[in-house]
Amino acid sequence: MNRLLLILTVALQYVSALQLTRRALPGAAAAATAIGTQNALAAAKPVLVLGANGGTGLECVKYLQKKGRPCVAATRTGEFVGDASKLVTVAKGDVTDAASLASLITEQTGAVIFAASASRQADAKKTSNAKAVDNVGLVNCAKLCIEKSVPRLVVVSSGGVSKPSSAVYIFLNLAANGIMDAKIAGEDAVRKLYAAPGLAEKNVGYTVVRPGGLLRDPGLGVSAVELNQGDTKSGRINRADVAAICIESLDSKAAFDTTFECYYADTAKGLDDVMKSNAAAVGAGVKTTPTETSTGRERRGDTWPKLFEGLERDRVA
Repeated sequence: MNRLLLILTVALQYVSALQLTRRALPGAAAAATAIGTQNALAAAKPVLVLGANGGTGLECVKYLQKKGRPCVAATRTGEFVGDASKLVTVAKGDVTDAASLASLITEQTGAVIFAASASRQADAKKTSNAKAVDNVGLVNCAKLCIEKSVPRLVVVSSGGVSKPSSAVYIFLNLAANGIMDAKIAGEDAVRKLYAAPGLAEKNVGYTVVRPGGLLRDPGLGVSAVELNQGDTKSGRINRADVAAICIESLDSKAAFDTTFECYYADTAKGLDDVMKSNAAAVGAGVKTTPTETSTGRERRGDTWPKLFEGLERDRVA
């Protein structure tokens, strides 16, 4: 009995000391502690991957499995083409159906990866509607994430999406029935929704990832990747590395409420030249000579935290 009382007394003293320490922390440090705690709690909850049968969505599920993180692989059919494991729960979910989304996004969702896109369909003009998926579907997803206080929504968008006069934008928009119009409208709406007062303080935020031309080869790793902000450069990148960026950004304070482009540094070109460069490299195997033009906002790193370091948060007018 005396031993039990001693253990209880020591435990109570420890808790009291911890509470006093937290009260003594200055505001910024206390907030950082709270964010760290919330991220740790969120990591124990499953990550919802919307569009899990798509190229990037499937790679996101694989990367989560590799990291030992539980996830929900949501597909329109309820069938998953990837390898199942005890970490993966397969669910039926249609981003164009608000009720379907509401059944998937709950207080028990640790994060959401929006990898669904009309461009993933075999024939986007006939089988899917870009506005319904990449704009309205994304907005409904963001609203639910905010309502349920999901710590992070990661949106897989596209390089060149904010430059309607660029060749990249014009080509993809025509090829996929207004896909770029829908994507930028969805992006803008997400940024506006998350600008609401109090959300950042609650550690409820987003990350918009704009990959360059997507390839299906194995990932090259963090040291090959360059990030940029301002949508002035792009290149090529394997889906596996886009997935890694999405998952690694989930717990990154540096990537909180940010929008950035990603591509391999040795494929970097200005938007006016990137389509020609990508076509030559993929079609004829012509090696890309990266542009020497610098925006001053490029980011490189030999670890994921270093890669995200220095990203500028979005400013919403």
